[in-house]
Amino acid sequence: MRALLTVLIICMHISMHSQNEKKIYTEDIDNFWAAYDIILELDNFNDKLKIINELYIDKGTIGLKSFMKLRSYNDTLWVKLIDDLPKFWNSIRPNTLKVKEKSKDIEKSVIKLNQIYPELKDAKMYFTIGGLRSGGTTNKSMVLIGTEIATADSSTDVTEFKSNWLPNVFSKQSIDNLVFLNIHEYIHTQQDTRGTDVLSASIREGACDFIAELVTKTQYNSSYMQYGNNHEEEIKVQFEKEMHTKDYKNWLSNGGKMKEKADLGYFIGYKICKSYFNNSTIKSLAIKNIIELDYSNKEKIQEFLRESKYFH
Repeated sequence: MRALLTVLIICMHISMHSQNEKKIYTEDIDNFWAAYDIILELDNFNDKLKIINELYIDKGTIGLKSFMKLRSYNDTLWVKLIDDLPKFWNSIRPNTLKVKEKSKDIEKSVIKLNQIYPELKDAKMYFTIGGLRSGGTTNKSMVLIGTEIATADSSTDVTEFKSNWLPNVFSKQSIDNLVFLNIHEYIHTQQDTRGTDVLSASIREGACDFIAELVTKTQYNSSYMQYGNNHEEEIKVQFEKEMHTKDYKNWLSNGGKMKEKADLGYFIGYKICKSYFNNSTIKSLAIKNIIELDYSNKEKIQEFLRESKYFH
């Protein structure tokens, strides 16, 4: 009896520890701005490199270190961006500091996600200041957010940018999208496989947008959603012609070239998943199927597409 009681106490302790375990990390934001303030006072480039290393990189979370590897971020890149884009950094700073205010909303959204998808595996979210190459990605059970992109909006100063890619992204964004973005990336940590053609890669991304919409009860406010909703029929025709190819240039990761028509694969993938869900009798099973779909299996993808009844 005593042994059983001991086991129960240990199990309760483990359960409570799991529930209270930290899931959202924002210290990289504070560390970046501490380094930034000192760098602004320095003239020597090597001295600036020393500061970004000591106060930001060396103190970085495991999430920041992972983001650096995935996006090839380094000390030189950050110092150059600080030197080249003073107006941008000054304008984005207040929004990045609002992330802590959004943490509770993000935590609540993860709880809601777990309610509609009980099989949810635990993941941790790291808010970093990146090198303007990614607003968000994942690595295994980590959600990695480039806060300098994710929190930018139409008020962000983009006059120093040479490319129209980020200005176009920022113009349609709102910091209110932050919770949605985190659920989108969280879903990626639950997906085991990647797409092998335009169709599967688009459904994989669209699945994250659709599940995030179910959780937040809001549609993602983005340029591809706005453009897609206004031109859906013509987009469908073009997508159907190219969906079995591996040529992503018209559909994914094309923000620098396609402007308002960028990332329309996300939109079509979202619409396919939404149609699949609406045509499913058991909604809980539909959610499970969307998240756990084998995106590398062409037969499974084709079956999913047929059952969605999106094109026919």
